[in-house]
Amino acid sequence: MKVGITGTRMGMNEHQFAGVQELLTKLYEAGAEFHHGDCVGVDAEAALLAKELGYKIIGHPGPGEDGLRAFVECDESKEPASHFKRNRTIVDECDVLIVVPLQNEHQPRGGTWYTHDYAVKKSKPLMVFYPGE
Repeated sequence: MKVGITGTRMGMNEHQFAGVQELLTKLYEAGAEFHHGDCVGVDAEAALLAKELGYKIIGHPGPGEDGLRAFVECDESKEPASHFKRNRTIVDECDVLIVVPLQNEHQPRGGTWYTHDYAVKKSKPLMVFYPGE
């Protein structure tokens, strides 16, 4: 099982964290991989959670030193790529995508929603954990 994630750099709230933790626990199997963009916020939080559960952690960093990279310890780190290319690669390499947005409804812009829309276009299974109230 290869799980990817995209989400807000603001991080998860308690509701989102509980949902992501439950799903990652449910999806875990020996040899499972967790793909993330190595950004502060959701990527870093979920990668640490996935590591605790036994996932192999695969980092897909964005370009350069923009101050948003989390530098999470990964089992494997891909070459840096543009944010859009990196996000498409995460979708392409995973079996299911977890989406953790800042907003409670779809937005026309933003990396999380771009990645969500690409996954929909590719008919990739996904689970969205909205922040709620």
